[in-house]
Amino acid sequence: MTIIVNAINGNGGFTFLQLVQRLRSEAGVSGADPATCQGQNGELMRLVRWINDAWLDVQNKHWDWFFLRSQFSFQTNTAANQQLYTPAQCGTNNFGNWKRDSLRIYTTALGFPNEMILPFAPYDEFRNLYLYGANRTNYMRPSLYSIDPQKNLVLGGPPDLVGYTINGEYYQVATYLQNDTDIPLLPPQYQMIIVWKALQWYGLYEGAEEAVTRGTQEYNKLMLLLEKDQMAAIGFGEPLA
Repeated sequence: MTIIVNAINGNGGFTFLQLVQRLRSEAGVSGADPATCQGQNGELMRLVRWINDAWLDVQNKHWDWFFLRSQFSFQTNTAANQQLYTPAQCGTNNFGNWKRDSLRIYTTALGFPNEMILPFAPYDEFRNLYLYGANRTNYMRPSLYSIDPQKNLVLGGPPDLVGYTINGEYYQVATYLQNDTDIPLLPPQYQMIIVWKALQWYGLYEGAEEAVTRGTQEYNKLMLLLEKDQMAAIGFGEPLA
């Protein structure tokens, strides 16, 4: 039975399979809608790949999309005086980048009333201060943090054994859709942008100028709306004088 794809499903967005089906419809590819994204060959395989590549392209346009933001939290007393924490040790999933202005710290036993902002310091400056000489073992409540070249969190100074909870936000890395029922992280009203991007690639492959033109026009319109909705507003800096 053909799945109807002219409406967003009840889960709040198009599934991977529905996006492929919609691309087939917009491209005017003959035949029935695919019943799955798995194990396809020929033209249907290309449709599946174009949808997935288009989704990756949208995610990679900006690494700091709102829809890629997620939260993490971890405690420092799981290992004695541990100063460096990998993204996995911080409780992240599909990690891409840290949101540097989001970290906070509190003494675990005292809870949120003890919470304070944990400022960021550039790694070279941090390294010369906290990863140097006697400061390497000057254990304390961390008062700032940095990110090393491998994107690990490094605390300064190294935490004492009191036990602290650190929480914040990070951006997920761009990922492919895998299962037929996977739904992109995009807000539902913008998910057709994936189809329009994929339609451009279909048109280029088939030499179909109309498909390229329509895909580009619709993609550009939705991208403008998506960036307004899912990117931080540009502010003004401090006055020069």
